[in-house]
Amino acid sequence: MSLPPTFVEGFHDKEAVLRMPYRVLGKTGLQVSIVSLGASSLGSVFHATNEAECIQLVKDAVRSGINYIDVAPFYGQTKAETVLGKALKDIPRQAYYITTKVCRYGATPEDMFDFSYDHTMKSIDESLERLNVSYIDILQVSSQPWQGCA
Repeated sequence: MSLPPTFVEGFHDKEAVLRMPYRVLGKTGLQVSIVSLGASSLGSVFHATNEAECIQLVKDAVRSGINYIDVAPFYGQTKAETVLGKALKDIPRQAYYITTKVCRYGATPEDMFDFSYDHTMKSIDESLERLNVSYIDILQVSSQPWQGCA
């Protein structure tokens, strides 16, 4: 087995990374771990969380070879991105791929979706700031509303 391009000598647990299977994600060329870190729980979406434990969880996951992290500003009304950003500041940027989402924001149906260019660009800038990164690897449009659904 070979090491993925996200491997960082001195940061990763090399033996754990060697045990982790990786696959190319579609046509992106990104070699991602078959186990990803879905970061919605960092936003206390399902129950209250301890920020220090969440930060340590992210560090341990990436150190062990998980290199694909999914988050969104909607998760915990930006809390998940904020907590994730605190964890990522101590992790080499080369060590992971990060995805976030645009177009779903508010907690109520009246302000939940905004597909406008201006709001999308503002959301990207805000996510970059919260995540403490200079770029996002994959940007997804989140939860398009279904017409005619009640």
